[in-house]
Amino acid sequence: MKPFAPLLHLRGTIVLAGALAAASAHAQLIINQTQAPTTMVQNVLMGSGVFASNVTFNGVPGNTVAPTGVGPSEIGRFNGSNSCIGVNNGVFICSGVAQVHIPGPNNQLSGQYGGIGAAQGIQTPDIDLSHLTAWPYWQVSGGGNIYSKAILEFDFVPIKDMLSVRYVFTSEEYERWVCSQYNDVFGFFLSGPGVSGPFQNNAINLALIPGSMKPVSINTVNSGVMDANSANGPWTDPFVYCFDADPNWQANAQYYRYNGGQWPYPQPPDGAYVPQLQAPYNTDPYYIAHNGMTVVLTASAAVQCGQTYHMKIALGNANDSKYPSAVFLEGGSFTSADRFSLDVAPGPTVEISPTDTVFIENNCDSVYLRFHRWGGFYLDEDLTITTGGSATAGVDYLPALPTTVHFNQLDSTVIVPIAVPVDADGIEDLVVNIITCNGQKVQTYVYTIDQRPPLQVVLD
Repeated sequence: MKPFAPLLHLRGTIVLAGALAAASAHAQLIINQTQAPTTMVQNVLMGSGVFASNVTFNGVPGNTVAPTGVGPSEIGRFNGSNSCIGVNNGVFICSGVAQVHIPGPNNQLSGQYGGIGAAQGIQTPDIDLSHLTAWPYWQVSGGGNIYSKAILEFDFVPIKDMLSVRYVFTSEEYERWVCSQYNDVFGFFLSGPGVSGPFQNNAINLALIPGSMKPVSINTVNSGVMDANSANGPWTDPFVYCFDADPNWQANAQYYRYNGGQWPYPQPPDGAYVPQLQAPYNTDPYYIAHNGMTVVLTASAAVQCGQTYHMKIALGNANDSKYPSAVFLEGGSFTSADRFSLDVAPGPTVEISPTDTVFIENNCDSVYLRFHRWGGFYLDEDLTITTGGSATAGVDYLPALPTTVHFNQLDSTVIVPIAVPVDADGIEDLVVNIITCNGQKVQTYVYTIDQRPPLQVVLD
């Protein structure tokens, strides 16, 4: 054991026969590992409003095509349109030889089919990934509890104030090794202007559970089932690793998809052939070879328009090189877009049509302006707005709108009610401007304030 290495439960290595290769030949998940990482990032992953450069994979320049079938065969393109992944195509990274441990059906337990150093069981330290595992010695060891890491990095320039990317995390650690110290981790580590976090280069991790500040991992997103046979903490508290990762871990089961992880218990000895038993997962190549996965999730961040940022997409096995994991990044989903928008809640005093919105004056009701935030939910922040138009604050609408709208951390919508009382004026318009990109971007919304036409009495 190397200095500072974590104490491990021993897990058997399962040696697979040629059946996996035969199964992958009929798999409906199609993978392609013939392109360089730079080509995949720029031509497959990038979407609208963003430009990428300086691509590397595991520290190697992005114009290098990684070998396939052996060694660090950990990156490639995929076509998932006829598979259970949930996205049609994109780029994957994995902690192993992709052709062996990703394509379906899920009919065998994949053991030590990791990438860098897996055959020798050597560490591939990464301090950011180790930080995510919450291992007590992650700092002093330099991240030494990480194995078979796969790290894709690049710089990018967004033209708008939000970055987002859609992804699916999958793992062979499900189901048996949930609530263990083998908590395979990954992260979207963003660094650059205006970003301040606890990871290298002051980066923050964007791979978070929706509505939460907790990272996505084996121990935070799983089936949530309290099964002592499938828990791996101390005998006095077998679920402690899950509770430590997220006290609400069972509620996160809504973001998890089971993929047929049944196999004989207790764990088979080293060298044993272990078929997985549950149909249709073990017979239909529609299902990939990992035992579980997340639903399609979105990572997002607040960025400054036109500035250069660095993205590190990292994945690694925790505490051993067995039972690999993967992240599937949806093609074209790495985009930059407007982070805020405004609409109006339907109600008695607002009439909405596909082409315009009219506030009908009423002394008894309010109009509800809904300010939406579409990403960067980790921030507690103010959104700058201005108002204009012919409508007079305090007369045609009241109260006067504020100059900022405050979003608490994790808020996605802030509702601002205003009244539009009946008065003798004619038609007015209320203009609301959302100001972003340090004042360089203005989104304008125009609302008409009008009176309800008088009732027409028709006499016979």
